[in-house]
Amino acid sequence: MINYSHTYWHVEPTSIQRPNLNKRSSRKIVGGPLIKLEAVQALLKSGVFDTDQLWLATNDCEKDLLKERWSIYDVLQMLADMDGTVDYYKSEWCEVLGDRFVPCDVYRTPYDAERKRRHPKGLLVYIKFSIELDGTLTIALVSCHAA
Repeated sequence: MINYSHTYWHVEPTSIQRPNLNKRSSRKIVGGPLIKLEAVQALLKSGVFDTDQLWLATNDCEKDLLKERWSIYDVLQMLADMDGTVDYYKSEWCEVLGDRFVPCDVYRTPYDAERKRRHPKGLLVYIKFSIELDGTLTIALVSCHAA
């Protein structure tokens, strides 16, 4: 297994305290971004990232992309264009397919679907993702829709 945690995570993902899901506790994770956005962006811009490595990790995410008429390429462009200091919103635990929870970063970023790039007057997009560390590098897209 390849260990990507030091490259793509600010903290070791296994060290992030999981919420008690039996109680109505907050799923919020404090301390700022978990994922090194600049490392993800470098990967996306390198040309070695395969679109099969983007996993639509919830049924709602898939529905939202269809509703917005966004492709995988649109999502990858949004990720590549995000400004980590301006767009970062919060981090939280999110449920994904397979009845499990993953630590995610949440961003709100302006995207112009016509120009296919970030634009200050673009539609504000809410995008939530994680990095899967199962021996391969997979971006788990949990949510992507108009804010």
